[in-house]
Amino acid sequence: MIRLDIGEPDFPTPEHVIEEAERALREGLTHYGPTRGLQELREAICEHLSSLKVDVRPDEVLVTPGASFALFLAFKIVLKPGDEVVIPTPTWFVYPELIRLAGGRCVFVRFSPCYEPDVEALEEAIGPRTKAIVLNTPNNPTGHVLSRRDVKALAEIAIEHDLYVISDEVYKLITYDGVEHVSFGTVEALRERLLLVDAFSKAYAMTGWRLGYLVAPRELCDRAEEVQRALVFCVPPFIQRAGVAALRGPQEPTKAMVEEYRARRDLALSILSELPGLRVARPQGAFYLFPDVSVFGLRGSELASRLEREASVRVMPGELFGPGWGWHIRISFCRPREELVEGLKRMVRFLETLRR
Repeated sequence: MIRLDIGEPDFPTPEHVIEEAERALREGLTHYGPTRGLQELREAICEHLSSLKVDVRPDEVLVTPGASFALFLAFKIVLKPGDEVVIPTPTWFVYPELIRLAGGRCVFVRFSPCYEPDVEALEEAIGPRTKAIVLNTPNNPTGHVLSRRDVKALAEIAIEHDLYVISDEVYKLITYDGVEHVSFGTVEALRERLLLVDAFSKAYAMTGWRLGYLVAPRELCDRAEEVQRALVFCVPPFIQRAGVAALRGPQEPTKAMVEEYRARRDLALSILSELPGLRVARPQGAFYLFPDVSVFGLRGSELASRLEREASVRVMPGELFGPGWGWHIRISFCRPREELVEGLKRMVRFLETLRR
């Protein structure tokens, strides 16, 4: 079975990060730490964001056990039962579950297949119970990176309607071809309404470490800290020290990883180009392809099922990424080249049989 469904780096965690975790363990950082997070890590996060033109203070940062938990905290502290959250699609399938867990309701808005914003549709979806918009750039599953103009336009809508923006930017260091990631944190007028979520999982190959963070105005950060204290208390301090090493240490492993992803993206697109009629956008970031497979007459769920049974290849059906995307599939290209090539060739051979 070749797994082209998983969005997990296949690279090892950088050695200097592992060494720092080992050092912290030997130093005795194996007990409870502050719920807010180690001061050293929160300062390193502020330094890191400052390099991206996002200015925050350590007291506006909460260290969390991964990005998913940070997202849950964001929804939990801004939503009351029945409040609505607008979700542009295609979108990561975990958002709706987290919103429901927090007591909210989801209102889906269809963006383009490349996640290019439809401002008119977004404004039409905003109602009296709307409390927030959740946005993701670079986007999972399309790999689209919102432009500076798009970020500004979406921020203006949130400000006009007095909405929170919950911005998931976990792929921000994984962009290609000189495309610039623009954080919603760069829009100064949005700062009091912005809850920014990030993590170490993707850019530093640290998925199993469960280390992320939430950036929010001080009052909201205080409320999120209270919820986290009740549920998990804190992120293990030795893991947080590893996060400091990731941010302040050599960045060459991340740059090399991104360059390899770019090469795999181009390789994947080259192989899929052998299929006439298959429509797939060139991703600007993250490590996914989101092709339209409607020309083959199978919806994403059926195609994914048959690929698994008949070609031993796993992909994700488009239905998972929001209403209206049932004729798409998501392909992850964060697999070793030989595995990626073999998986895609099996897929091409299978799809070619559907034309006969």
